[in-house]
Amino acid sequence: METESHWILGRLNIEERRMYMYNSLSTAMKDSAAIKACQPFAVLLPHFFALFDEFKKENKPVCLDPFEVVKVDGLPQQTSNDSGCFVASFAEYFIDMKPIPPIFDVEKHCDRLAVLFYKYARMKEVDFIDSEDEAPPKGPKKNLS
Repeated sequence: METESHWILGRLNIEERRMYMYNSLSTAMKDSAAIKACQPFAVLLPHFFALFDEFKKENKPVCLDPFEVVKVDGLPQQTSNDSGCFVASFAEYFIDMKPIPPIFDVEKHCDRLAVLFYKYARMKEVDFIDSEDEAPPKGPKKNLS
């Protein structure tokens, strides 16, 4: 969030037409700013989906109404300025399809993320592994039909 110097995480549920907003620094003012930050995405995403025929792929009628932004309650809250670590960790929980625990040791998660980034940097250095954006461009896909 630009004016608040704070990170939030948004999770889109297309089926429900909702954007879930995860905020690790939940106060009335921060929540209001976070919802305001989500609104442009909630408005624009249905238009992008329509533009790229995503609704047709799912046999759904085109609906350009904005997604509903829903604040998720019951999340662990930060006590210092470490929202980036919360966002990265929350995203990992979603990817692993695990619930976010109510007790959250942010120092442990920050240390773990630092080790993962270090390991990845060493892999790139020692094993000459390219990140996707550093790899040479791939040629066009071959049509096998």
